[in-house]
Amino acid sequence: MIFAIINIVICAVLVYISFSIDKNVKGNSSNANLVNLFLFLGVIFFFMAVTIMLCLHNSVQHTLLLNPDGTQSLHVEQRNSFLAALLSGRFTYLLMGWFSVCACSYMLIFPDYKKCKAVTFFQVLLFILAVYMVFFAPNAFTSVSLATGNFLRISSGIVFKGKLSGAFNVSWLTLYNFLYRVVIPAFVCVMVIVRAENTNSKLKQQNMLQNVFGIMLSWVVFWYMNLCSEIQPVLNNFVPIGFIPGMYFFARSNSNDEIVDARILLMGFVRLLIGFIAPMLASAVFFMLLLPVSNVNILIFELLIYVAIAFVFFVFMLFRRKFKNSELFRNKMYSEDFERDITSIDFSLEANEITGSVFNVFKKYVGSSSMKILIDDGVGNMSCIYSSDGDKSFSTPIDQSVSDVLMNNHHQIVFREFAQKNNSFASVRSKILGVVDSTNSDAMIMLNEGRQFIGLILLGKKISGNIYSEYDYEVFNKFYSNFFVVGYYVKNIMNEAVVGTVNREIRMSGQIITSIQENMDLIKSKKIDAGYLMVPAHNIGGEFVDMIRLTDTRHIFEIGALSGKGIAASMGMVILKSIIRTFLSETTDFKLLVAKVNTFIRENLPKGTFFAGTFGILDFSTDTMYYINCGIPALLVYTRAYNNVIEVQGEGHILGFVKDVAPYIKVKKVKLSEGDIVMIVTDGIIDTKSLRGDIFGKTRTQNALMENSGYPAEKMAKFTYDALVEFTSKELENDITMLVMKYLGNQAAQA
Repeated sequence: MIFAIINIVICAVLVYISFSIDKNVKGNSSNANLVNLFLFLGVIFFFMAVTIMLCLHNSVQHTLLLNPDGTQSLHVEQRNSFLAALLSGRFTYLLMGWFSVCACSYMLIFPDYKKCKAVTFFQVLLFILAVYMVFFAPNAFTSVSLATGNFLRISSGIVFKGKLSGAFNVSWLTLYNFLYRVVIPAFVCVMVIVRAENTNSKLKQQNMLQNVFGIMLSWVVFWYMNLCSEIQPVLNNFVPIGFIPGMYFFARSNSNDEIVDARILLMGFVRLLIGFIAPMLASAVFFMLLLPVSNVNILIFELLIYVAIAFVFFVFMLFRRKFKNSELFRNKMYSEDFERDITSIDFSLEANEITGSVFNVFKKYVGSSSMKILIDDGVGNMSCIYSSDGDKSFSTPIDQSVSDVLMNNHHQIVFREFAQKNNSFASVRSKILGVVDSTNSDAMIMLNEGRQFIGLILLGKKISGNIYSEYDYEVFNKFYSNFFVVGYYVKNIMNEAVVGTVNREIRMSGQIITSIQENMDLIKSKKIDAGYLMVPAHNIGGEFVDMIRLTDTRHIFEIGALSGKGIAASMGMVILKSIIRTFLSETTDFKLLVAKVNTFIRENLPKGTFFAGTFGILDFSTDTMYYINCGIPALLVYTRAYNNVIEVQGEGHILGFVKDVAPYIKVKKVKLSEGDIVMIVTDGIIDTKSLRGDIFGKTRTQNALMENSGYPAEKMAKFTYDALVEFTSKELENDITMLVMKYLGNQAAQA
């Protein structure tokens, strides 16, 4: 029973591995082929366990024999396996032959995974031959039983009869194993080696040869198990283990994206040692040491084997966890250095120096051979604004279908290999590959603001010849917001066709930040008069107001401040304004929108960045304002009916501190009537001090609101600011931002 259980455990491990591979990259056709192979091998181990258990139920024949001296002795003879065990054993060996054929087919279509009719034809032909040899050949598989010692014994007749049997004394079982485990794989290995020699890509060549090496290692394991089975016949119960080395290298070549050097070879050997060889050897040692116990008490033997195997797997799982994120097990961990350099780029430099600095970061840490930046030229084309090789001649029409597919799949970053394999991009694959082929690129970073396309960053092939890896994707995705800033810079500074000639002395200055700050959908409803004011203390800052039209009757607004001052805060503001619009295109849930903004600030902006402000929605059809307070100091509402000002901000939670802000924020609402006024201000107004040390405070802010309530919203904001300046009698030290909304009601709308 212990041997059946071990086979079932191996089956479970293979199924687990198949699910792990399947989760790595959804829609990847290469993964689907590999997953099927792992599941197929798991099924073989399962049927091997079934065969062993069926053989355990064989009846035993006891016969009393009369000895010549007149005494009697008991003769024990195990009968041949009954039909179920025989069928199960035959089917298990049939599956092993089929698996070998499928593994060979996988090697032939790897790494492009293009279906080939010739491969399919020979695969079916070999399937049929295997069925004949196992089930219909005369005396092929005559019996399946457990011999003394509980090892699986398969009896098979001789292939040739008569005179040929003397010269070729080969059984059907031996011929079957030799044909499907050696001859067919050897022929396929030769074909793969020839294909590899004629492949231009060094990486593909290496991965194809890695598959061949896996098959050769499987031959060694089969040979060694056959040799050892003469000493320990119980190894016959684990014959399919010989396929595992080949599967290991299939999985390695499928996920490998680096050309092997001495360091990677060492890393791969250590992985193989810790993940496969050492656990198997340790288990084998325990098995051999405990085997004598089986002669004394089989139950104690089985219990000790369970404990030993559990102990071995536990120890090696600890090893894998310990070294999972070590430098040895993850090549070129450049994330922190990449972040330091990409975030320290000085946007006050000349345009070519800035874009050159961006390319140098990619070249230094990623190994990109070139970089091009394409942007929307305003007339429906993507034009090359920067090229590391100086060639800016490339231009291509904008295809909205491509950007739609990428955004719908949340893949603004696409690598050539990923586009070739992933079925999610099937409809636009040719267009994506057309762009990267035309520019000799291997990676594409799409820049977008909400659903609006801005441009592309195209990265050339790696200098080392490797492809862009999963780790590269993780890093690029993590710092996408920084790439967006570069794109915004290029669009607003370098694209003279869009913004005209810009003075070289004011690159990325207050004029640009102001233009981005004021890029909003102003409220045009006759029901409301909205005005705002933004005055940074140091030319540029991190405070902003934004308005976004949702429908004819609904408008969203945001007002707030990012921590910090100067260029760093202003860059964060640019990123945050854009990402809010992107999130609005993905979700219609108001509270979820704020929660996603919190997550973005916490995970993507520099550590320690936080946002204090308010998000609101104006619904003109119901005369209602919905809002979420995220740490705004004052949200004031003047009610005309009572001629007074009340604070309605309530408790709020600043964004960027906690991982999940949803439990701490609430959606509130205020019913607006004709003549009501909403004023929202940041802490720059409330906390500003006079020369005597007095703060302007909420009381003076409320008084300014009352005193100026008869003026339009824009002038109310201006007069409140004038009162603040008069109060301080000195240069302002804080950014000042306010939003005023006068509700005019239905009479104004009808007028």
